[in-house]
Amino acid sequence: MNEKSPSLQLDGRIHLWPQAVAAETGIKASSCYQCLRCTNSCPVSTFMDIKPHQVVRFVQLGQREKLLECSSVWVCLSCEMCSTYCPNEINVAGLMNFVKNSVVAGHKRPAEMEIALFHEIFLEVLHKYGRMNDLQLMQRFKLKTLLTGHLPSYSEFKQEMSLARELFERGRLKLLPERSRAVKEIRAILEQRRGKVIST
Repeated sequence: MNEKSPSLQLDGRIHLWPQAVAAETGIKASSCYQCLRCTNSCPVSTFMDIKPHQVVRFVQLGQREKLLECSSVWVCLSCEMCSTYCPNEINVAGLMNFVKNSVVAGHKRPAEMEIALFHEIFLEVLHKYGRMNDLQLMQRFKLKTLLTGHLPSYSEFKQEMSLARELFERGRLKLLPERSRAVKEIRAILEQRRGKVIST
């Protein structure tokens, strides 16, 4: 497939989205010949509704809406095994992140709301303190999931409280968050990256 030519959709319509993806990310999905090495190397592909090789194929075909609605990009661990094993050096993990960023930038409802909330709160805590604080992270996460209507079962609540007590007794759970001395630099990096979230 020529990167300079439009992508022909299965329904016969012409779509320019694959070229926009390539221009914004530098990732040439057109180089993929569907060898499945990305999917075979992915440790969580069995939990995905659209496998990594299918994500690349959907980009080639301009299937933007299907990708924005899939759960695969949220299930992805960002371990980059898919990118590492690609014989054509396609950054499959980068495509996953691109789709994820497009969901956020387009204010669409993520297919996996709790995972998306965890990502959001992780960045909030990192932005505020410049380092991670497990207690702050889980407090905010649990509050937001409650507000979205997720009520934990008794067994789930009991298990989480048992884990929290164990971490506290081992000195791994700090009640008061510590602020990194490099918090300003970390905030600048996060804000710079936030400005690069792609809306297509």
